[in-house]
Amino acid sequence: MTSATIQNQFIQICPAGAFYATVGSEPDDARALLLQLLSTDVSLPYSHELIMELTDLEEAEAKELFDKLLEKNFVQLCNTPVRVVDDSIEKILPGLLANLSSTSKVALADDHGFCLGSTGYDPDHAEALCALAADVSSLHERHSLLLNRDLAFMGESWGMLDPVGLSQVGFWVIHLGHQRFVLVIDQMPRLNHNNYVDLLSALARRYLDY
Repeated sequence: MTSATIQNQFIQICPAGAFYATVGSEPDDARALLLQLLSTDVSLPYSHELIMELTDLEEAEAKELFDKLLEKNFVQLCNTPVRVVDDSIEKILPGLLANLSSTSKVALADDHGFCLGSTGYDPDHAEALCALAADVSSLHERHSLLLNRDLAFMGESWGMLDPVGLSQVGFWVIHLGHQRFVLVIDQMPRLNHNNYVDLLSALARRYLDY
């Protein structure tokens, strides 16, 4: 399906699109468009004109970009308006975080290691893990030329693995403009959950700066 056949439908960010939008800070047209869609506080109806306005591209280029996002399952089109979670971050965090781990143990840290919210963890453990998350993020930043440029690894997430290579706890970095956050996720992450999109959308609306 191409954008030529999907007028009068509403744009929804998919988990894969939310992940791509925030996995790095390197600018590109796709990431810029996805971040704008994530940060909107209303459900947006699709139109050629809207995509041209958001991307500042000519019609053909804007259409090609949006079609690629559809093909990669970064976005999808819905017949009804998309629900936008508009409560305060503090109120919605526990409910959104719980579904992002197979054990419902998740914490969210800012780039200074402050715990913005957690679920499942003892409060002291959540604060300590968030402090560790900031250290891990700083470690990656110091070695980013090797990891992301020379070795072409995607993202900045780290994990503590068990003997068979499965994650015991993972540190998943989120970039929103100049802001950086880390999700601390116990055991198996569930980043394909719609709560992941809702979390990033709520963070983008509050913290995204261009």
